[in-house]
Amino acid sequence: MKPTRRPPRLLLRTLAVTFATVATLLVAVFFAVTMTVRNQVRQAVVANLSSSQRMFSAMETRRQREMRAQATTIADSPTLLAAIDTIQIEARSRVAAANAGALETIDRELRKVASRVEADALVLVDARGATISSTGRFADRWPRGRAVTMLDRTDRGSFDGVTRVQDALFRLIAVPLELPDAEVGVLYVATALDRGYADELARMSGTKTAVLSDGLVVATTLNERQARQFEATVAAGRPTDGIVTLAGETHAFRHLFAVGDTVFYALSSVDESSRAALRDAMESLAVVGAVALILGLFGSFALARLLTEPIDRLSTSLAAMAAAHDAARPLPLTGSSREVDALTSTFNTLLASVAAAEAETEAAYTGAIRALATALDARDPYTAGHSDRVSVLSVAIGRSLGLPDDELEVLRLGALLHDIGKIGVPDRILMKPGPLTDDEFASIRQHPVLGARILRFVPFLSRHIPIVELHHERPDGRGYPLGLRGDDIPLAARIVHVADAYDAITSARAYRGARPPSAALHELWRAAGTEFHAEIVGALANALPGVTSDRGHEVLEHV
Repeated sequence: MKPTRRPPRLLLRTLAVTFATVATLLVAVFFAVTMTVRNQVRQAVVANLSSSQRMFSAMETRRQREMRAQATTIADSPTLLAAIDTIQIEARSRVAAANAGALETIDRELRKVASRVEADALVLVDARGATISSTGRFADRWPRGRAVTMLDRTDRGSFDGVTRVQDALFRLIAVPLELPDAEVGVLYVATALDRGYADELARMSGTKTAVLSDGLVVATTLNERQARQFEATVAAGRPTDGIVTLAGETHAFRHLFAVGDTVFYALSSVDESSRAALRDAMESLAVVGAVALILGLFGSFALARLLTEPIDRLSTSLAAMAAAHDAARPLPLTGSSREVDALTSTFNTLLASVAAAEAETEAAYTGAIRALATALDARDPYTAGHSDRVSVLSVAIGRSLGLPDDELEVLRLGALLHDIGKIGVPDRILMKPGPLTDDEFASIRQHPVLGARILRFVPFLSRHIPIVELHHERPDGRGYPLGLRGDDIPLAARIVHVADAYDAITSARAYRGARPPSAALHELWRAAGTEFHAEIVGALANALPGVTSDRGHEVLEHV
């Protein structure tokens, strides 16, 4: 059979529930604070991007204006214009020496300018679209003499655009080179749209950057995976701003500016920006949470004790009552709560009802026992009242020995029933005036066994069976029905044995008269140690002055 698991104590359950409630609230607070911080950081990131966009637009406008002004200054250089015009005139007249000198002049002038202009390449193109000269780290993309068509300048003025040269993308500022009567060429200031440009753009804007052209990310400070995801998400619609998840991180992005089909974006990681704020918030919340948990633990314990202490006191009182078998005294009210006091009052009322019912039941079965004993005594006028007298004498001996009240009660009823087995003995034997034969005496000796057999059918009389069955046992082992010796005989049976013998000696029988108490005691003392236990006889001698009348053998009913 599977053992029954003991349920936890109410204190532990109350503590667990209240502490779990506090912990759940703290988790909810942590979650709410986390979401609030993330939302606030997201709003701050978007606001910062907007601010960066405005600031960068102003800076980029100023930067482009400065570069255009520098390019215009170069384009207005008389030396450069004269050299270009010379080249074009000599090209028509096929004068190679003059042409070489003019080219050298142009190269020298461009190199001077390149040292002052932040550009990846300066490219000078003649009116026919052929490269005259180029300088800078990407000058090899524009070799001298190669025809180049980079921008369609229908307005014949300066132009800002993006073009692809070989495998690279460049942002160009175009400034015309003009003589009074005609345009002799164009000066291009080229900036490569590569990782270096993206880094510079990021430095200026204070954010991550991405440059999209023709639906592709051509330059960015994002990693490869993030760049591909940004390209797939943003390139098709080219939104001005929004939120996008890149490689598991949430990013806010915003359009910085556009040049033709090329769009420049600033991006900022919400997760990265919120990480520090969340860490600070979590550290603060951890301290608050730890304090709250400690306070919650103490508060939960205090609440649990407040709820369970009255119940514990009530439970302790009930356990003490059960251990003492004392159902007569009502439980005290705890005064801790109306509910517990109402429960206690209801229990006391129920207990009083049970006690009253038990008293009625006890009175009923005590009356039944007395009726049985009286019916038994009525069979023989010489033994009338014998069971009552033996019962009173037995209780008096028990009190002299200091037995507790519950054992005295068992002794009282057991003594009343000690001869109940004689119901099974025939009247001819039980009331025979003369000596008994061996067979008749053997029949008489069966009455303890018969009495025990009768009582076994009555559960509430089980404690009285040893008295009924063993009250004729002797210390020397010559008693019946089991032949027990000494202390093997139950104390109650020893007491009833002495009381039964005393009453038999002091009562009249058909074959002899009653003997006085002193003679009876003398007879008992004479047989002490063999037929009777000496300590029981001594207890009877001590108790007799309080239980006998002047006539010497009548037991007072009130004792």
